[in-house]
Amino acid sequence: MLAGLGYQAAAQSQVSPATKARGLALKAELTPVLAGGYHLSLEKAWGTSFRHSFSLTPQLYGGPVGELTSTLSEGGHDRVRGFGFAGQYRHYLNPQPQPLAGVYVAGGPHYQRFRLTFQAREWQAEPGPNGLAYYEYRLRDQVETITRFGAAVVVGKQVFLGESPVFLDLYFGMGWRTTRTTTSAPTAGRYASGLSDYGHAGFYLPAGVKLGVAW
Repeated sequence: MLAGLGYQAAAQSQVSPATKARGLALKAELTPVLAGGYHLSLEKAWGTSFRHSFSLTPQLYGGPVGELTSTLSEGGHDRVRGFGFAGQYRHYLNPQPQPLAGVYVAGGPHYQRFRLTFQAREWQAEPGPNGLAYYEYRLRDQVETITRFGAAVVVGKQVFLGESPVFLDLYFGMGWRTTRTTTSAPTAGRYASGLSDYGHAGFYLPAGVKLGVAW
């Protein structure tokens, strides 16, 4: 009996450090890079069952707008700058020997704000040589600001690579979002050509891959 208790205590002493070492994870999402986005998530396990966690994801955007996400304006010099954040509660479905591993369901809200610069044709008064104003229709610098917020529910799996603290997080799901847009161009809604565009509103299908490390 004492030998059994000694073995159990030894086992607990071996599991406990690993549990503490992997109760916190930092991960980078790869998919948003295609849209000039950089998402870095911090996930924290909580509870004694290793089946619950909460994460926060600050987001930054910057760089040229690509044809993969948007229909470019005339001249193709569109650029984006922005920020955002997301929060997510996660429930792991199967008991695990360590936290932050296995199949999960998760959900939470998100908020994003984009500032896009581009060129569009419009009429505008131009001063003439005789001091009179003449209207001219040509390309001019424009700015469009998009505020977007919503929520999503996803299913995924977080898998550690062998015994290392490095892992992959793969997920897909369904979400809904709404937008508010202001623009200096004659018409708004330029960046709403598809599900991956900055101004898209309505239902969408979030999916992606994250690479992270836990400790």
